[in-house]
Amino acid sequence: MMNLVNIVTTVEMEKFFDLEELLDKLPNCERANVWVKARIPPYNKYTAFYGSGKFLITGVKSEKELNDVANNVVYYINKYGIDNEIKNININNRVFMDQLNFEVDLDKLIVELNDYDASYEPEQFPGMNFKDNHGITYLLFGSGKLTITGVKSLDKFEEHVNEFKELILEKSNE
Repeated sequence: MMNLVNIVTTVEMEKFFDLEELLDKLPNCERANVWVKARIPPYNKYTAFYGSGKFLITGVKSEKELNDVANNVVYYINKYGIDNEIKNININNRVFMDQLNFEVDLDKLIVELNDYDASYEPEQFPGMNFKDNHGITYLLFGSGKLTITGVKSLDKFEEHVNEFKELILEKSNE
């Protein structure tokens, strides 16, 4: 059964952020290169603020939770005197976990996937990386465990995943 395990989202705000102001006014935040990172209670999801007026949220597991977290961030910064409002919310990536109902011989499979955008280097990492022509990336392990990333839209998502699974089943039996 496929499970959504993470949504990575960029929230675009009405105004730019003054990163020094964020560091001065918000508790428990710190500079991280050219952004300011924080874990804002009560959700404590990783939040990265950028001078461009955007912030990134990772670690949410539903669109409802995403909206709750984004609105909480705005409430929190407003509470500390940083006046800004949400302009747009963009989902950059959804990450799913799944399990095939069979084990996979990745050494054999990678040979059968020669005509596809697939790579497997067991000396460096025990999973095979496969990118389909819809922009979805699959990380497949010999156990049949599957991590699916690069999912921006859910339109035809299950259809694309089923195509991948059918391809793996077909190529594993050749």
